[in-house]
Amino acid sequence: MAENESLQVVTELSPPYQTITKNQVSGSATQLVKDILSAAEIPASFDMYPWARAYAKALNEPNTLIYSMAKTTQRSELFHWLFPVAHYKFGLVAMSARADLKIKNLNQLSNFVLAVQRDDIAHHWAIEQGLEEGKHLIICSDIGCSWQLLLKNKVDFIVESPELIDSMLAKYSLPTNLAEYVIAIPELELTGYLAANKNIDTKLLRKLKLTIKNKDLSPKKK
Repeated sequence: MAENESLQVVTELSPPYQTITKNQVSGSATQLVKDILSAAEIPASFDMYPWARAYAKALNEPNTLIYSMAKTTQRSELFHWLFPVAHYKFGLVAMSARADLKIKNLNQLSNFVLAVQRDDIAHHWAIEQGLEEGKHLIICSDIGCSWQLLLKNKVDFIVESPELIDSMLAKYSLPTNLAEYVIAIPELELTGYLAANKNIDTKLLRKLKLTIKNKDLSPKKK
């Protein structure tokens, strides 16, 4: 790979960590990634996709970075894990007006309909709970689709981290009290990382790791 060739960096919509401003990928996690690439003097292009597509690109296309991705057992050997960019406490989110959805036990979830994003950790978690697509689950391409279903009362719950709720409602110019965090999913409290395709150029990987080592890159918890 030529020294001046650009890396491909992919992510999904997840305000305020990853969002779009003036047709550019932005957000707090994005800025962390841009800062490290700038410090390493590695040019890169940033693109936002639905999660399943972003993940497939990062898994299969050399010299591709992805963020913010959970380091699960299934994924741990598939990527180079570079540094944490965000911290999440995912749980069930419902419309505030739905008094019937103040559940206190996740075992009750089979009585409701949940929207999740295809192939993300919430989708895998829901399948592990025995929830069935078409019965308990509606599968979306991205978080925007899940939110639209929730706002239109097409589903009872979505999976979201509490610090992301206000940003998503603001995206739709809606009041922040319109939806609320109902119950945490303990298995989905996690750190999101910047990770690299296994076949990233070795010189660039060393350069990234050296730059990261010399910077304070602890994620800011909210």
